[in-house]
Amino acid sequence: MYKSFELLNIRRVFRLAFFFSIFFVFAGQVFFAQTSVSQTGIIMEKVADEDVKEVERLNDEAEAEDEAERQRRLSQQNETEDLEEDDSIDELFGDDAEGDTEHAVSTPTTEIVKIDAKNKPIEFSGNLKAELGAYIYAYPYDESKPVATFRNILKFIGRPTTDFFVYGSLLTAFPKMDFGIYELYFNYTMFGRADLSAGKRDISWSLSRMLNTNIIDEKTSVIVNNDPEKKKEREQRTTNDSKFTVSLTVPFLSYFSLQAVAQYETDTITGISIGEYISCAAKIEGTIKNVSVAFLAKRWATADEYQYDPCFGMEVVSTALGKNSNMFAQGLVHFSDINNVVSRVKWTTGIYKYFEAPIMLGLAFEYQGVWGSKRISSVDLHSQLDATQKETEKTASVSEEISQYKGFQHLFAAQIGWGHWIGGKKWTFGIDWFHDLRGEYGSITPGVQINSIIKYTDLKLAVPIYYGTQRKYGVVFEVILNLDY
Repeated sequence: MYKSFELLNIRRVFRLAFFFSIFFVFAGQVFFAQTSVSQTGIIMEKVADEDVKEVERLNDEAEAEDEAERQRRLSQQNETEDLEEDDSIDELFGDDAEGDTEHAVSTPTTEIVKIDAKNKPIEFSGNLKAELGAYIYAYPYDESKPVATFRNILKFIGRPTTDFFVYGSLLTAFPKMDFGIYELYFNYTMFGRADLSAGKRDISWSLSRMLNTNIIDEKTSVIVNNDPEKKKEREQRTTNDSKFTVSLTVPFLSYFSLQAVAQYETDTITGISIGEYISCAAKIEGTIKNVSVAFLAKRWATADEYQYDPCFGMEVVSTALGKNSNMFAQGLVHFSDINNVVSRVKWTTGIYKYFEAPIMLGLAFEYQGVWGSKRISSVDLHSQLDATQKETEKTASVSEEISQYKGFQHLFAAQIGWGHWIGGKKWTFGIDWFHDLRGEYGSITPGVQINSIIKYTDLKLAVPIYYGTQRKYGVVFEVILNLDY
C-alpha cells in the first residue's frame, strides 16, 4: 500500500510539473511576445528619431555647404578687399579703387550674395553722382574750364533660384551724352561650384589704386595718370566700356581656382575668330592664409583698339599688415607673335594701409616700371598710312595717350588722406603725388573735402601743382552730389 501511495504521489507530482511547465511556457511566450513588440516599437521609434536627426543633419550640412560656397565665390570674385565707406583717400580724390573685380558702375558682389531668392526674387538699386565746379589755371596762362558731370546707374538683380541670377544696369551719363544698357548678363553656378557668366559686362583684374595693372582693359597712359582732367574723363564710364563677355570660374584643390575670360572686341558681328575678333585671358589663383598667388595670360584680338603682344605674368597679394591693408606685386612679359621675342616687360608693386577711427588715416604708394623694344600705339597697329604720316599723327592724335616709350619708363604715385570731424562734419585732408621719371615731370595735389556739407552733397577744393617739363598750377573747385538709392 505504501508503494501504491508513493506511486500515486509521484504521478501527481509529474502531472503538476507538466501543467506548471505548460503554464510557464505559455506565459513566457506571451511575456516575451509583448516584450518583443514593445522593444520593436522602441526600436522603430529610435530609428524614426534617428532618421529625422539624420535628415536635419543633412539639411544643416547642405545649408552650411551652400553658405560656404557663397562665401567661396565671394572671396574668389573679390581680388582684394573693398575699401571702407570712410576711406579718406577715395573720398578726397574721387578715384575708384581698381582692385575691385567690378568697376564703380558694376555690380558689387555683396549685393548678389545677399539676395533672398524666396523673399526678394528681384531687387532694384542705383547710384546718382553729379559734379559741378571748375578748373582754374593761373600759370603759365589764365584758363578756366567748367566741370559739369552727371551719371546715374539703375541696377537690378533677378534671382529665380539660388544658383542663377541675372544682372542688368541702365546708364545715363553727361557730358558724354550716353544713355543705354551698360551691363546685362547672367551667372549660373553649375554643380554647386563652377560659375558661368555671359553677356554685356565690364570686368577688371586690376590690383592697383593709381597705376594700371588691368590686363583685361589696359589703356591707361601716363597722361591720364598725371592730368586730373584726363582722370575725370576716365571715371566717366560709357556703355561702350562694357563688352560681350563669357567667363568661367572653376575652383579646384580647395585653395585654387581657374578663371577664363573671352571678350568680343567689335560692335558688329563680323566673325567669330579667337585672336582676330575675340581676346582671351586666363588666371590661375591660389590663396593660403593671407597670401594669394596668381598666374596670368592674355592674347589680344587684332580688332582691339588697344592691342599689345600676348603676355604672361604673375602677381602676389598679401594682407599681412592686417585689416584694410594690401601689398601686391605684378610682373608681365609680352612676347612678339612674329619673332617670339620679348617686346615689352612691365612690373608694378604697391602698398596700401587704412587706419580706422579715431585715426582715419590712409596711405598708399605704387611704383611701375616698363621696358619696351618698340613704340606701340593704335596708329601703328591699325592705320594704313605711310611711315611719314604715322610719325606726324603720333604727336598730335589721341593715340599718343596710349603710346608706350621705347626703352625704360618709371612711374611713381602716392596718396595720403586723413579724416577728422569738425563742427559735426567730416573733413578729409590729403595729398596726391605722381611722377614720371623719364618724362621728367609730375604733379602734387593737396586738397580738402567736406562731407555732407548739405544732405548728400560734398564740397571739394584742390590745388594741382605740375612741375618739370609740364609746369602749371591752378585750383579745382567742385560740389559733388552722391546718392545711393
